[in-house]
Amino acid sequence: MNQFDYKRIEKIIHYSFKDKEKLKTAFTHSSYANQHSIESYERLEFLGDSILNFIVADELFKLSQDEEGKLTKWRARLVNSENLSYIIDNLGLAKYILVGDSIKNIGDLKSVKEDLFESITGAIYIDSSIDKARRFVTRFIDVASVFKKNDVDYKTLLQEKIQSKKGSNLVYFTYEDPLEKGRFCAEVYINDVFVARAYAKSKKVAQIECAKLALSDSKVLDKILG
Repeated sequence: MNQFDYKRIEKIIHYSFKDKEKLKTAFTHSSYANQHSIESYERLEFLGDSILNFIVADELFKLSQDEEGKLTKWRARLVNSENLSYIIDNLGLAKYILVGDSIKNIGDLKSVKEDLFESITGAIYIDSSIDKARRFVTRFIDVASVFKKNDVDYKTLLQEKIQSKKGSNLVYFTYEDPLEKGRFCAEVYINDVFVARAYAKSKKVAQIECAKLALSDSKVLDKILG
């Protein structure tokens, strides 16, 4: 990446920074920071991790009367590396991470993408308020989804299956169908291998249908995952 695209990133995350350097710092990996003698996202990630856990815990507490054990399990499910990495992939933000010359394919590292979501959360909090940080988190993390017991959550099932195989990665590409206005196409790739494609009137439904198709072909999944 030749130039850090502040405007594009702010449009994606639905937040405009007062201090633009805070945004850049949130995307600065330690390898780039060391190479250019600037601050990395590590302090923001440390703060953002705590803020993220607080916001999700607070939302769960308000939505449910269940005991501590279930709330803890649900929070872990919402803020785990797999889910945060998926969100960053879906938003297309990994390509903006600033990395040093020694680092290759950083967009494939789930831990880095998890750190990025947390560092953005921390940066928004520092730049504005806990309310703005909450708005960012809840825009992209559907806390209420853990209570949907009657619907089969195909995307989560697929994520959990991929997560069970160490080193595997799952990526969705979603775009508007160029041949039909108002229709969206979702494609899912596992370990960089194309698995399924689905169409729908919304990006969310297209991704759900795509995950459902991927899960329906267990032979292909088993072959890719080894």
